[in-house]
Amino acid sequence: MANDTNLEINLHPTQDELSRQAFIVKFKQKVNLDLQRDIRTCVAKNIAPQLESDLGEPLDDLNRDHRKALKQRMSDEHLFKTWESLTWIGQDMMWNVVDETLDHDMPRLDAAAAEVLKREQKLGSLTLDPNLDLPPNIAKVEIHRQPGGFCLDRDGVDYDLLSGARMTGGGMVYGAGKGRTAKPGYSAAHFLISEAEKQFGKLKPKRILDMGCGTGSNTATFARIFPDAEVCGIDVAAGLLRWGHARCESEGVPIHFKQMSTAKMDFEDESFDLVASTIWGHETTPQILRDSIAEIWRVLAPGGISFHMDVTNQPGYQDLVDQVLNDWQIRHNGEPFWMGWADADLPALMTAAGYPEDCQFTGYRKRTQGAGDWFVHGAKKPV
Repeated sequence: MANDTNLEINLHPTQDELSRQAFIVKFKQKVNLDLQRDIRTCVAKNIAPQLESDLGEPLDDLNRDHRKALKQRMSDEHLFKTWESLTWIGQDMMWNVVDETLDHDMPRLDAAAAEVLKREQKLGSLTLDPNLDLPPNIAKVEIHRQPGGFCLDRDGVDYDLLSGARMTGGGMVYGAGKGRTAKPGYSAAHFLISEAEKQFGKLKPKRILDMGCGTGSNTATFARIFPDAEVCGIDVAAGLLRWGHARCESEGVPIHFKQMSTAKMDFEDESFDLVASTIWGHETTPQILRDSIAEIWRVLAPGGISFHMDVTNQPGYQDLVDQVLNDWQIRHNGEPFWMGWADADLPALMTAAGYPEDCQFTGYRKRTQGAGDWFVHGAKKPV
């Protein structure tokens, strides 16, 4: 059955669509890498010296007033205006080519999901909560400008896969467009487990929780690495969970997907040996992040490990130029929670939630696939 492409819960772009994707990746790389590098050079040579002279002091990456002043100067530069326009255009092109694929591939995907889900023996499960009060940061925001957002559910569609299919299609272009590379079959979850084992030794979790699991691609990796563990993935977006459930069932991966908020989880105290997330924190509000940090500690078993990876957009790690570029993404390109995440004091949040300070960790870990780092945070709960 795994060889039956008609039953694959995955996108099947045409050759023309793959060619367009390849063009858009190159386009985005020119904008995200080359043009941004030119902007940094322009600031260093032209804007920063004059601004420092006007301010009467050196620019400080941690000074918000300096960020505002640099933003004002950069916004008058034609190079920055060009970057704004091309960034917007690139995101539009990405979603357009994704939807071209969905226009012809959704009937096959719907039929494949129906065929997979009518099997009498399910490996995992899907539990949706129609009464869940969806947090507005996800329900009312088109993250990455994904059309309809993560929580899109179409009227009259019993098992709506569309938002999960769109997110998957965007993932085929988005990361590569930022210059990220990874060998086939290698996911962020592989890196997370590798780093956790470097820090704590060989892991043998019996129950694993993947928070903000989205379409479940990393959740499936946890299940494959730890085949004897019970693996749960939670998210508030039903369409993403439907996609993840259908895909994992089709691939023979047993996962229990549940629709719930990370800020109020329906799990018993101390019931997971590993609580993990990948790129979840930067897509939530400061209040939900605070409440979720407390919930993680509540559900983490004694001796269990909390390990989370996310983007590295913290002031002090990123210079003022990139903070200004991020500010534009926050306001105009579907990343409204980046700055709240960047300014979050994770050690303070963990301490306030009852994590002993000597159990906590935060820091940057170099990616083993592609350039750059991950920001990681978490703790090991005392026995």
